Amino acid sequence: MPPYFVNIIAGILLGIRLQATVIRASDIKDPYFVAGVVEFRPDFIGLTTEQLVAKHTDAYTEILSSAEALDTDIVVFPESTLNNEFKPTYVPAAEDAIIPCLLANQSSRYENFLIALSCAARTNRKYVVINLTEKEDCASNAAFDPRPCATNGLNTYNTNVVFDREGRVISRYRKVNIYLERKNTTYQPEFAIFDTDFGVRFAHFICFDLLFYTPAEELVVKYGIKNIIFTAMFYSETPFLTAVQLQQSWAWGNNVTLLAAGGSYPRSGATGSGIYAGSDGSLASIMVGNTGVRQIHVARVPKFDQESSQKSVPVKPFTEDTTQPQTGISLLRDPQLDNFESELLDLNSSSAISLELCTEELCCTLSAETTTSERSYGNGTATSVYYYRFGVFTGLRSYQKEQYSAVAICAIYACTNDTVSSCGLLHPANIKITPTYAFKRLNISGSYKKAERLLLMPNTLDLSLYPLEPAQVAWHRVDNGKSFEAAIELKATADNLLAFGIYGNYYDSSVALRYGGSLAVLLSTLVLWLGLYVIDFLHLRMNM
Repeated sequence: MPPYFVNIIAGILLGIRLQATVIRASDIKDPYFVAGVVEFRPDFIGLTTEQLVAKHTDAYTEILSSAEALDTDIVVFPESTLNNEFKPTYVPAAEDAIIPCLLANQSSRYENFLIALSCAARTNRKYVVINLTEKEDCASNAAFDPRPCATNGLNTYNTNVVFDREGRVISRYRKVNIYLERKNTTYQPEFAIFDTDFGVRFAHFICFDLLFYTPAEELVVKYGIKNIIFTAMFYSETPFLTAVQLQQSWAWGNNVTLLAAGGSYPRSGATGSGIYAGSDGSLASIMVGNTGVRQIHVARVPKFDQESSQKSVPVKPFTEDTTQPQTGISLLRDPQLDNFESELLDLNSSSAISLELCTEELCCTLSAETTTSERSYGNGTATSVYYYRFGVFTGLRSYQKEQYSAVAICAIYACTNDTVSSCGLLHPANIKITPTYAFKRLNISGSYKKAERLLLMPNTLDLSLYPLEPAQVAWHRVDNGKSFEAAIELKATADNLLAFGIYGNYYDSSVALRYGGSLAVLLSTLVLWLGLYVIDFLHLRMNM
């Protein structure tokens, strides 16, 4: 008998009190809750669809019942690591208050893996967030969606599902921003919000959504949600959009709690999970190389005081030895780097540097002081260094087809030599990095025109592909009437930077047009599309 059938039976026979004497659920009066995010490596080679789904389900249930997960109130699994389009399932709407686990012995329209995970949530007394491929009969939704249906009569969605401690489906979200997937979108965007018995209100969305106003930023700005759940199979891009870097930057820029669970297949570029406490930084985070992992990362997460929007207890930032370069991850490169207004930093001529660079509507300043460095990074036989450019960019940032954002960036970023084309690239693993100089002082500032849809974020990255923590960085954003004055400052000497600056996402296309989308930008966008189709092929391989 497959193990996930055992979990179904256990959920029915043992019910909701199986571990009541062991698990201590956080109380509504507690100043924190306990969260777990799972970095999960999917199987996909040499397996039938049935075998793949069964193995993933068994692995999910093992993680939920593990000692590491014992005290968690909520556990989040990543995107695209459970089932696929060849084994979709119906998912009940939250308003139906259905517990799939209780339907195991009945003729059910729900697949066994959905029932098994409902039972696992019920047995282990946890809120559980999963991502799956959902199917829906077009006829059942015809009154709300006038668009033509597929010939098989089904809509197929990339969907998050939330179970409560009883195994009840209490929230369902269908992805709005599709990343080169053969999936449907809903006729109107969905905003998924749910409440918990430990007094925290969450919203959740999926991967590519993070880069757009709807639903991600809108949930924070319009709905006032301070606790966000993010499921992802995210393909990292240097120098500004690697996974953990973006997760922490977004959480810090919005000053929200973020629970981010990432699919773990580094050789195709997918890795990155973490738990972030807004401006207090990372409570746990992971970027892995090579073959990926299946690990749960747990942290006590301070609750926001709903009246003051400030955390009710102090946070001790998560610390980890991240001094070595990260390897074994396939990385994209931001093609817009070729269109930055940039200047190569001369770290040899003087210990003090002062620069100003401008585009049509954004001027940025850099002030820095260097000191000598005698450290080295990596274990390669040959040695080299990174060069640095100070760059400014305002314009369209495309991700795929017609989906884009208007971005405004002030930053330094690493290059493997003195050419623009080498920027955003990393030295190979057999190269030992031996920096001659370190940044003793570094400050970057810019005056950003105000807009209704604008997110300003501190953006940093070091050789380990982790961002710097708030103990190492000071971040300032001041409302100056018609503009925001933003500044990021280094608080500790650093000789291992890959990026350091301010990342502004204006979201709105009308702002993008004012920021001058040039022919060069559009041509580089076409190059990016071709690269993304290659990544999409790998993504589809993983889901076969």
